Amino acid sequence: MKIDSNRVAMGKVCLMYFFYNFFWSLSSGSLFAVWLNDRVGIDGSQIGVLFGLQTGIAVLFKPAMGYMMDKLGLRKHLLYFISILSILIGPFYIYVYGPLLSQESTFAAGIIVGAVYLGMLFQAGSGVIASYSDRFARCHSNDFGLVNGFGIAAWGVSAILAGFLYNIDPDLIFVACSVSAVIMLIFALSLKVKHLDDVDNDVLSAEKIQREDVLKLLRNPKMWAFMTYAGTISVVFWTSMTQFTRYFISFFPSQDEGITFSSNMDGLTAVFLFIFSACVPFIIKKIGAKGSLILTAFGITACLLTIGYAGLGEKSLVLAVIAKILFGIVNPLLIVSTFAYIAEQFDKKVNSFTYMFGFQVVNNIMTAIASPIMGNMYDTHGFPMSYIYFGLFSLCATILAFFTLSSKLNVEMKEEILHQETTTA
Repeated sequence: MKIDSNRVAMGKVCLMYFFYNFFWSLSSGSLFAVWLNDRVGIDGSQIGVLFGLQTGIAVLFKPAMGYMMDKLGLRKHLLYFISILSILIGPFYIYVYGPLLSQESTFAAGIIVGAVYLGMLFQAGSGVIASYSDRFARCHSNDFGLVNGFGIAAWGVSAILAGFLYNIDPDLIFVACSVSAVIMLIFALSLKVKHLDDVDNDVLSAEKIQREDVLKLLRNPKMWAFMTYAGTISVVFWTSMTQFTRYFISFFPSQDEGITFSSNMDGLTAVFLFIFSACVPFIIKKIGAKGSLILTAFGITACLLTIGYAGLGEKSLVLAVIAKILFGIVNPLLIVSTFAYIAEQFDKKVNSFTYMFGFQVVNNIMTAIASPIMGNMYDTHGFPMSYIYFGLFSLCATILAFFTLSSKLNVEMKEEILHQETTTA
C-alpha cells in the first residue's frame, strides 16, 4: 500500500478536523439557542435543561470511547462511527429533534433522544476526533497545534456563514452540516493508517490497553494532579467564559454595537489564533509541557482579573478588549498543552483514556457543580467582582499546579534510573 508523505497526511487530517469543527460550530454555535427559541419555541430554562442533560449523558460515553480508542490505536472504526452520526445531523434536527421538542407531549422524549445523540456526537465525539488527530499528527512528525488551528479557522468561517444561512432559512444550516459531514467522512476514508496497525513507537503501543492499565493509571498521583488542574483551572476558565460575551457587550452604548464589535473582533482574531495555535508546539518545546500548562494558567488568571477590573468604577473598554484577546490566546494554548502533557507524562497505552477521562469527564462533572455556583455569584456580586473572585481562585489553583504537575526532567530521571537498574540486573 502506498503511504502518504507527512505533508499530505497532515493536510488530510487537518481538513477532516476542519469539517468536523465546521459543522459542530454551525449546528451548536450561538444561533442554536436562537433556533430553539424561534423555531422550536422553548424558553431559556428548558434550553438549560437540554444542555445540562446532554453534558451528563456524554460523561457516560467518554471513558468507554477513550478505552476503545486505546484498543484500536489508529484504526478508524470510531472515526467512521462519528462520521456516520454526523451525516445524519441535518435530517435529525429538521425531522426528529425540532418536531419532538416543539410538542409538549413529546418534549421529554426529544430531550432524551437529543441528549443521547448530540452528547455522543459532540460532547464525546469531539474528544474522539481531537485525540485521534493528535496521535495521527505525532505519528507523522507533527503536533496537534497545526490541526487545532484548522479547528479554530472552522469556527470562524462557520460563524460568518451561520448568520447568512439563518436569515434565508434556518434549516439550511443543518443541510450544510450534513454536507460538511460527508466531506469529513471522505477525508477520514482517505487517511492511510494500515501500516501503523501493529507499530510500537513513541506514540503507539503494540501492547494495547487492559483493565489493569486503567487501574494503575487511577492509582498514579500524577493522574490526580492532572485531574486537579483540569477540574480547577480549565473549569473556572471555560465556565466563566460562558457569560463573557454578555458582560463584554455591556461595555458599549447599545447591545447592537457590542454584538457587532464582538463579532468583527472574533473574525479578525481567528486569523491570528490560527497562526498562534500552529506555533504553540514551539512554545512547548522551549518551556516544556508543564511550563506551558502553567503559562496557560497564568494567562487565564490574567484574563479573569483583567475583565473583572475593567468593569470596576468607570468601565474600561481597552481592558475588556485585552481580556478578550487573552481569552482567545489561552484557549488553543490549553488544549495543545494538555495533549503534550499527556504524551509526555503517561503511558502511551492509555493516551486517549487519560484525555477522555482525566480531562474531559472531570471537566464535565466539575462544570456541572461550578455552573450554578458561579451563576449565582453574578447575581449576588455582579460581573466585575465575580470575575475578580474567579481570577483569585485561578491564581491559587495555578500555584497548586506549579507544585503538583510533573516536569519532563522527572520523567527522564526515572527512565534513567530504570535503565541503570535493568543494566545492573
